[in-house]
Amino acid sequence: MKAFIVFALLTLFAPLAFSSSLKDQIKSCSEIKPVDGRLACYDQLANSLDQHAIKEFGQEQKRISEEAPEQIEAKIVAIKMAAHDKRLITLDNGQLWKQSDSRGVNWKIGDAVVLERALFGSFFMVPSDGGHKLRVKRIK
Repeated sequence: MKAFIVFALLTLFAPLAFSSSLKDQIKSCSEIKPVDGRLACYDQLANSLDQHAIKEFGQEQKRISEEAPEQIEAKIVAIKMAAHDKRLITLDNGQLWKQSDSRGVNWKIGDAVVLERALFGSFFMVPSDGGHKLRVKRIK
């Protein structure tokens, strides 16, 4: 009987191999209630990783940028000055960003900021309440 359930679940979730992202496939497996079925789904997913890597070869960056949010919000927890009057800004989510341009800003610890995607993989940091954008690069 167990074998039948596992076979039925594998048949039911076989289309997972053709899902658009690995993240979606993992999420689908995690939603399966019977332990045997969930394990079988994860096993099938693990066996398809090589095929997935071949399918995605050369388009990794495209996939990453499609799945990532366009902007995030955070609060500044530390600001340090680096070489050439560039700021190192630490956010409450643990990320560390370095100023890329030479614009001056009067930001302080506790300010809420929005990080936005810009062209060619670059980013802007702007205060949540509006103001000047600062071009930044993620360090950590």
